[in-house]
Amino acid sequence: MSHETPTPEPVLEYIESMMERLSQWVKEQERQVKELEHIGQTLTQSDRLTLLYSAQAMLGYIARVLKDFESWLSNPVITSIMPEDMLKRLEAMLREVAVKFLQVDIAHTSEYRDLLTKFAKEGKVPIVLTLYVQQKPQMPTRRRGEEGGTPRFF
Repeated sequence: MSHETPTPEPVLEYIESMMERLSQWVKEQERQVKELEHIGQTLTQSDRLTLLYSAQAMLGYIARVLKDFESWLSNPVITSIMPEDMLKRLEAMLREVAVKFLQVDIAHTSEYRDLLTKFAKEGKVPIVLTLYVQQKPQMPTRRRGEEGGTPRFF
Protein backbone atom coordinates (compact mmCIF):
# COMPACT_ATOMS: atom_id res chain seq x y z
CA MET A 1 0.00 0.00 0.00
CA SER A 2 1.25 3.44 -0.75
CA HIS A 3 0.30 6.49 1.21
CA GLU A 4 0.25 9.98 -0.18
CA THR A 5 0.55 11.46 3.28
CA PRO A 6 3.03 10.50 5.98
CA THR A 7 1.79 8.10 8.66
CA PRO A 8 0.67 10.06 11.75
CA GLU A 9 2.87 9.69 14.83
CA PRO A 10 0.11 8.13 17.01
CA VAL A 11 -0.33 5.37 14.41
CA LEU A 12 3.41 4.68 14.36
CA GLU A 13 3.45 4.59 18.17
CA TYR A 14 0.54 2.15 18.18
CA ILE A 15 2.29 -0.10 15.65
CA GLU A 16 5.48 -0.06 17.75
CA SER A 17 3.44 -0.92 20.84
CA MET A 18 1.71 -3.73 18.98
CA MET A 19 5.04 -5.12 17.72
CA GLU A 20 6.31 -5.14 21.31
CA ARG A 21 3.19 -6.97 22.54
CA LEU A 22 3.54 -9.51 19.74
CA SER A 23 7.21 -10.03 20.59
CA GLN A 24 6.28 -10.62 24.23
CA TRP A 25 3.55 -13.05 23.14
CA VAL A 26 6.05 -15.04 21.05
CA LYS A 27 8.55 -15.11 23.94
CA GLU A 28 5.86 -16.37 26.32
CA GLN A 29 4.76 -19.06 23.87
CA GLU A 30 8.39 -20.14 23.39
CA ARG A 31 8.79 -20.28 27.19
CA GLN A 32 5.71 -22.48 27.45
CA VAL A 33 6.99 -24.80 24.71
CA LYS A 34 10.22 -25.29 26.66
CA GLU A 35 8.26 -25.84 29.88
CA LEU A 36 6.02 -28.45 28.24
CA GLU A 37 9.03 -30.21 26.72
CA HIS A 38 10.71 -30.27 30.15
CA ILE A 39 7.56 -31.60 31.81
CA GLY A 40 7.35 -34.29 29.14
CA GLN A 41 10.88 -35.42 29.99
CA THR A 42 10.01 -35.66 33.70
CA LEU A 43 6.87 -37.75 33.10
CA THR A 44 8.75 -40.90 32.11
CA GLN A 45 8.43 -42.28 35.66
CA SER A 46 4.94 -40.93 36.45
CA ASP A 47 1.92 -42.73 37.80
CA ARG A 48 -1.42 -43.00 35.98
CA LEU A 49 -3.03 -40.05 37.79
CA THR A 50 -0.14 -37.74 36.94
CA LEU A 51 -0.27 -38.83 33.30
CA LEU A 52 -4.04 -38.25 33.21
CA TYR A 53 -3.69 -34.77 34.69
CA SER A 54 -0.90 -33.99 32.25
CA ALA A 55 -3.02 -35.11 29.28
CA GLN A 56 -5.87 -32.90 30.53
CA ALA A 57 -3.44 -30.00 30.92
CA MET A 58 -2.24 -30.50 27.33
CA LEU A 59 -5.85 -30.24 26.15
CA GLY A 60 -6.13 -27.05 28.20
CA TYR A 61 -3.09 -25.58 26.45
CA ILE A 62 -4.52 -26.55 23.08
CA ALA A 63 -7.93 -25.07 23.94
CA ARG A 64 -6.40 -21.79 25.11
CA VAL A 65 -4.26 -21.40 22.01
CA LEU A 66 -7.24 -22.26 19.79
CA LYS A 67 -9.35 -19.60 21.48
CA ASP A 68 -6.59 -17.00 21.16
CA PHE A 69 -5.85 -17.92 17.55
CA GLU A 70 -9.53 -17.80 16.62
CA SER A 71 -9.80 -14.36 18.21
CA TRP A 72 -6.71 -13.22 16.31
CA LEU A 73 -8.11 -14.41 12.98
CA SER A 74 -11.52 -12.87 13.71
CA ASN A 75 -10.05 -9.40 14.05
CA PRO A 76 -10.49 -7.56 10.74
CA VAL A 77 -7.76 -5.07 11.63
CA ILE A 78 -5.33 -7.99 11.87
CA THR A 79 -6.51 -10.01 8.90
CA SER A 80 -7.19 -7.18 6.48
CA ILE A 81 -3.47 -6.52 6.03
CA MET A 82 -2.29 -10.15 5.87
CA PRO A 83 -0.99 -10.96 2.39
CA GLU A 84 -2.59 -13.91 0.64
CA ASP A 85 0.63 -15.97 0.67
CA MET A 86 0.82 -15.56 4.45
CA LEU A 87 -2.79 -16.76 4.77
CA LYS A 88 -2.06 -19.72 2.49
CA ARG A 89 0.90 -20.78 4.66
CA LEU A 90 -1.18 -20.35 7.81
CA GLU A 91 -4.09 -22.36 6.42
CA ALA A 92 -1.73 -25.16 5.34
CA MET A 93 -0.04 -25.29 8.78
CA LEU A 94 -3.38 -25.30 10.60
CA ARG A 95 -4.71 -28.03 8.30
CA GLU A 96 -1.61 -30.11 9.11
CA VAL A 97 -2.18 -29.60 12.86
CA ALA A 98 -5.90 -30.44 12.50
CA VAL A 99 -5.14 -33.65 10.61
CA LYS A 100 -2.50 -34.66 13.19
CA PHE A 101 -4.88 -33.94 16.07
CA LEU A 102 -7.62 -36.02 14.41
CA GLN A 103 -5.09 -38.82 13.88
CA VAL A 104 -4.25 -38.70 17.60
CA ASP A 105 -7.97 -38.97 18.41
CA ILE A 106 -8.44 -41.87 15.98
CA ALA A 107 -5.40 -43.76 17.28
CA HIS A 108 -6.31 -43.27 20.95
CA THR A 109 -10.00 -44.11 20.49
CA SER A 110 -9.14 -47.21 18.44
CA GLU A 111 -6.65 -48.37 21.05
CA TYR A 112 -9.23 -47.90 23.82
CA ARG A 113 -11.88 -49.76 21.77
CA ASP A 114 -9.39 -52.62 21.33
CA LEU A 115 -8.78 -52.66 25.08
CA LEU A 116 -12.53 -52.97 25.73
CA THR A 117 -12.71 -55.75 23.12
CA LYS A 118 -9.95 -57.63 24.94
CA PHE A 119 -11.73 -57.24 28.30
CA ALA A 120 -15.00 -58.50 26.83
CA LYS A 121 -13.40 -61.48 25.05
CA GLU A 122 -11.50 -62.54 28.17
CA GLY A 123 -14.48 -61.91 30.45
CA LYS A 124 -12.23 -59.75 32.65
CA VAL A 125 -13.93 -56.36 32.73
CA PRO A 126 -12.38 -54.10 35.41
CA ILE A 127 -14.61 -53.69 38.44
CA VAL A 128 -14.73 -49.89 38.06
CA LEU A 129 -16.33 -50.28 34.62
CA THR A 130 -18.74 -52.94 35.89
CA LEU A 131 -19.84 -50.70 38.77
CA TYR A 132 -20.16 -47.70 36.46
CA VAL A 133 -22.46 -49.56 34.08
CA GLN A 134 -24.51 -51.10 36.90
CA GLN A 135 -25.21 -47.75 38.59
CA LYS A 136 -26.12 -45.91 35.37
CA PRO A 137 -29.79 -45.42 34.58
CA GLN A 138 -30.77 -48.07 32.08
CA MET A 139 -30.58 -46.97 28.47
CA PRO A 140 -32.29 -48.90 25.69
CA THR A 141 -29.90 -51.66 24.75
CA ARG A 142 -28.74 -52.42 21.25
CA ARG A 143 -28.05 -55.93 20.17
CA ARG A 144 -24.68 -56.67 18.64
CA GLY A 145 -24.56 -55.75 15.00
CA GLU A 146 -27.70 -53.61 15.21
CA GLU A 147 -27.51 -50.31 13.34
CA GLY A 148 -27.80 -47.06 15.25
CA GLY A 149 -25.99 -43.98 16.37
CA THR A 150 -22.88 -44.47 18.42
CA PRO A 151 -22.65 -42.20 21.44
CA ARG A 152 -19.45 -40.17 21.64
CA PHE A 153 -18.84 -41.11 25.25
CA PHE A 154 -20.12 -43.76 27.64
